Amino acid sequence: MAEILKASFPEKRIYTVGKEEPSLNYLRRLDVISDETYQGALVIVCDTANTDRICDARYTTGDKLIKIDHHPNEDPYGDMRWVDTSASSTSEMIYEFYQFGKEQGLKMSDEAARLLYAGIVGDTGRFLFQSTTEKTFAYASELIHYSFSRPQLYQEMYDVEESIVRLNGYVLQHFEILPYGTGK
Repeated sequence: MAEILKASFPEKRIYTVGKEEPSLNYLRRLDVISDETYQGALVIVCDTANTDRICDARYTTGDKLIKIDHHPNEDPYGDMRWVDTSASSTSEMIYEFYQFGKEQGLKMSDEAARLLYAGIVGDTGRFLFQSTTEKTFAYASELIHYSFSRPQLYQEMYDVEESIVRLNGYVLQHFEILPYGTGK
């Protein structure tokens, strides 16, 4: 969402904030901003079902709050909410937002396409989960026309630390199939 807004409204100051998850740093690094930056701000929280999962409590200090999510709306926070539990991912929803607004000036950048594609791939388990629909594939097929490396993105998405690889290898070498299931 941020990259679409940055491309569409270059005069606006747009930040992505929160607690970084090191395993996702290949996607983007988050901004560090002052408390004052929230004054008068529109805050958009994406893909976060409940307020307990929002890691930067300053989100409540902006002027307006929008929630965009594909999880059940059991914690209906925000001044505006767009929740669509039929969507495969919030990235799919954001692509729909772009489609709706492109004739009014919304722009898709290569970086926005890369991030949305990664979000769709990640949230659909590489298009394996039941939430994956024809629409999901159609959006993904449109996003791959932008300039980003899918092989590199997949490499980064599925890069596994050596300790995890070794653990998986150990489990695979030492499990035993018993008449009633897997043991040991």
